[in-house]
Amino acid sequence: MSIINAIVQFVMDLGGGVFLPFTILILGIIFKQKPFDALRNGLRVGAGFLGINVILNMLISGLQPAIDYYAQYGDGAGFTIVDIGWEGLAAVAWSTSFALLIVPLGMILNYVLIKVRFTKTMDIDVWNYFHMVLGASMLYYVLTIAGMAKVPAYIIATVFGLLTVVVVLVFADKIAAKWQEVYNLPGTTCCNHDMIYLLAIDWVVCKVLDKIPGINKIHLNVNWFSEKFGSFGESSIMAFTVGLILSVLTKQSVSGTLTLSVTLAAAIILMPKVVGLLMEGLLPLSKDARKYFKKKLGDDYEIYIGMDEALCLGDEMGIQLVGIMIPIAILIAFLPGVHMFPLSTLGSMVYITCACAMYANGDMFKALIASIAVVVYKTYINTWMAPIVTELAFGAGFISSTATMVSGSNAAEFNCVLVGILGKFLKVW
Repeated sequence: MSIINAIVQFVMDLGGGVFLPFTILILGIIFKQKPFDALRNGLRVGAGFLGINVILNMLISGLQPAIDYYAQYGDGAGFTIVDIGWEGLAAVAWSTSFALLIVPLGMILNYVLIKVRFTKTMDIDVWNYFHMVLGASMLYYVLTIAGMAKVPAYIIATVFGLLTVVVVLVFADKIAAKWQEVYNLPGTTCCNHDMIYLLAIDWVVCKVLDKIPGINKIHLNVNWFSEKFGSFGESSIMAFTVGLILSVLTKQSVSGTLTLSVTLAAAIILMPKVVGLLMEGLLPLSKDARKYFKKKLGDDYEIYIGMDEALCLGDEMGIQLVGIMIPIAILIAFLPGVHMFPLSTLGSMVYITCACAMYANGDMFKALIASIAVVVYKTYINTWMAPIVTELAFGAGFISSTATMVSGSNAAEFNCVLVGILGKFLKVW
């Protein structure tokens, strides 16, 4: 077991930018690509993935002074739950034995479901299996605390994790056409578990806004600004302007203001380019995977390459909304009943705003309202889920005591929330 754990940890420590090229290489060879062509495609995917991470870290670093400014208002304000972020919950998930079962079984299940024509999605985003592992781990602890024997609890939790894999694949199939259209990512779809609730909220909000008289007349199309104001309305200049306003609100120095503003503008310019580089490697794989499976399953069968939600971060409107959403998210944190200051939400805001661009159809107003709804949901659910997250983190050895409760953004995902509801029903917490 220790050897297997060491192998899993080694693979996870490599990170997507290093491990993805070899995944693409192996898949390329399976799909009849020449080895060096497959390697070239893999390296482009790896370079694109690393580029996304570099720009994302640059964006977070640039926004950090503004986040720190608002974070000071959380000190002593009744925030009794520590936000360990998605990174903390991922570490908890990967430290459990469920990772050794659900990841390989999930990949085998995915292949079988493609072969029997149940799904069109081939999920190559191995790292994000931690979402399924996390839900299974939570369920196991809830069942054992409720008094169930360990072996049946383990079996039930493993099945639950694999059922979550199936749900994600069905979800990925459903959103594929819209995902490809909005983000210009042909042949791909998204297999990130947290995108289920993000896009569900986005879809509902946009539908509701379309039904409200007066509100449905409000349209702030991202292209309208450039058409109306010329170069001043261009996305990078708009992002720079948002940075200036955010800097003034958070009392940044002149150098800090320029750094934050230029960083936002740079992110909106560079992110689509590195996503494009990643797609240069993915498109040949997608094309050859379709050929391979069409030979096996028939000419009418389409295959989508399931990837990380990071691919949508090239959306210009989503990046522009980040600076607007940060102060709004701070205000939401002070609503009644919230006991966790959402530092990780602030740091990953670009994921929320870019995801909420999907059903907004280029309307910045819709994307903004949807982003607010997502942050409200996450903020309250993360607070509500803290007791069960704390028990899991303690049981996995991530924390040494349950005296201080912890939570994180992934606790808001549907599988974790279902386990939380079950825990309440069983009076575990």
